[in-house]
Formats: sequence, structure tokens, C-alpha cells
Amino acid sequence: MLHWLMAALILGQVVLGKYAHGLDRSMEKLNVMMWHKSIGISLLLLLLVRLAWIWFNPRPAWSGEANRWAVAGQRASHAALYLLMFAIPLTGWLSNSAKAIPFRLFRVIPWPDLIDPDPAMGERFQAWHEGLVTALLILLGVHIAAAFWHHFYRRDEVLVRMIKRR
Repeated sequence: MLHWLMAALILGQVVLGKYAHGLDRSMEKLNVMMWHKSIGISLLLLLLVRLAWIWFNPRPAWSGEANRWAVAGQRASHAALYLLMFAIPLTGWLSNSAKAIPFRLFRVIPWPDLIDPDPAMGERFQAWHEGLVTALLILLGVHIAAAFWHHFYRRDEVLVRMIKRR
């Protein structure tokens, strides 16, 4: 369930971020960005929950036939996904901090800055943030294609195991 919740929130984040990027400075843009930032921080916190879950509940061994390269590719792609899910909200938070933009999580909880104000650095963090989102979208495309490849070509249980309740 956590996998699908995070997937939906990440896709929603891409939509919110692209929408906000296209808006002129306005109250609507400030409102959309508040939601984008709040959901981004929530995703970072959910990632920590997810990592704790994985640590205490290791995945069952996969009994499907796979060669060493396929297993190494799967592990590398999952590690890259987790790294991106960490780096994207972190660079957004750093950008916000460097630009000295006051922020309250869901308009309620005052959120700390990670670094001192530095507008030029804020722009760099924003560029990294956007580049990492592009990398995530590419990797998600590969991730989804691999799930369908397992389901329709290999006809194994990978996709069914992801969807089915345990």
C-alpha cells in the first residue's frame, strides 16, 4: 500500500510542480507551491517510513528464474529510485532554504531552513531538483516497462505480487 500511495503522490507532485512552474507570480502560485512543498516533505518522511519497513520486513526471496545481470539491474534500479526519492525533496528543501522563502508545512508547522540564504545557490538547487525529477520520470518509465515485461512476456508473478494484498 505504501508503494502505491507514494507512486500516486509522486505523480501528483510532478503535475503540481509543472502546473506551478507555468503560473505567473500570484496567490494561486503561492498556494500550489505550498501544497507541492508540503507533499514533498511528506514524501520524504514517508520514504523514511518505507525504508524502516524494508529494514524490519525484508522482501521474500524471489523464486523466479533470473540471471545475475537481471538481478543486479533490478537492485541498481531500485537503489536509484530510492536515492532519487530522497534527493528530489531534499534539493527542493535546500532551494527553498537558500532562497529564504518562509515555509509552514500544510500552513501549520513552521519548517526549518537547512542552509543560510544564498539566492544563487537556491537557483542551482532548483535546477538540480528539476533535473532529478526528469531522471526519476525516465527511471519510472523503465520501472513500469519492466513490470509489464515480467507480466506479459515472462508471464511470472512480479506484477501480481505488487498489486495483490499480502
